[in-house]
Amino acid sequence: MKVTFLSANTYDDPSKNNGDCILVDNGTELVIFDCGCEEHAMRVVEYMEANSYEKAKLVLSHNDADHFDGIPYLIEQGVLSEVYTLLLLKYKDELLDRINDKRRTRDSIAKSIEEIYSNIYSLSGEVTLKDIFADTKVATGITIPGPDKEYSLDAVAKRIDSRESDDIDKETIVNAVSTQLSVDFGSGKKLLLTGDSSFAAIESTVKSHSAIQLPHHGKLAQAEEIFSVKDNATIYYVSDNTGDSNGGSDKLREKYPRGRSIYNTINGDQTCTAESFKVTARVGTYFIGE
Repeated sequence: MKVTFLSANTYDDPSKNNGDCILVDNGTELVIFDCGCEEHAMRVVEYMEANSYEKAKLVLSHNDADHFDGIPYLIEQGVLSEVYTLLLLKYKDELLDRINDKRRTRDSIAKSIEEIYSNIYSLSGEVTLKDIFADTKVATGITIPGPDKEYSLDAVAKRIDSRESDDIDKETIVNAVSTQLSVDFGSGKKLLLTGDSSFAAIESTVKSHSAIQLPHHGKLAQAEEIFSVKDNATIYYVSDNTGDSNGGSDKLREKYPRGRSIYNTINGDQTCTAESFKVTARVGTYFIGE
């Protein structure tokens, strides 16, 4: 099993928000977690050609541009077999019950979903879409542990309800309910990919993983909540290809220049393999990924 966090530091314009793209290769199947720009997508195709993959599966954490914008290129190249993501139109009746607003109808709920999640629904008819609540096994050793369905539907109902705010647990609702991916390296070692999840959405899952992608490009608030429930043996990965935009890992790096094993795409591509977990044997020692 090998996981590669793509860096945008050599792209034509690394100052723009190129977003996330993470490749999960179990040796027989390739799973892509997010694809935030076309340059990421071009590298994915190159990787597939070099490793003799004709098709790959993609897990979309959420539909923000910096996680989505490379997907149309991948579809155009014909390399995606299916996309796993939040398919809320299947749950419009449950959302309507949660909103409890007599002015709303099933049709108006559907319209709101299609507007809020327009990127996801632009894929309909272009590629096979998989429901993350029903299809949790993506490939051997690669599964979807969350977000919890009830948490997600409660949050999305709040987002659709014009009487409510668009925030929950220190994140926008679209970010908070990001789809997560668990990668099993064997021997009890697992990596959790989080997208832009809120801490509340991943708290229970974080505790069972030895390596964690810090959410929202290394956002300090979520990172500190994760640090508070993990020991010093945990490995952390940050996908920070946000360029000059606000919201990357700057504050995290300022506050924690040492003291955690953190591997950041600002420094180039980062990889996680079974060998990566050997650093955890040196109890009491702290590392920072270069």
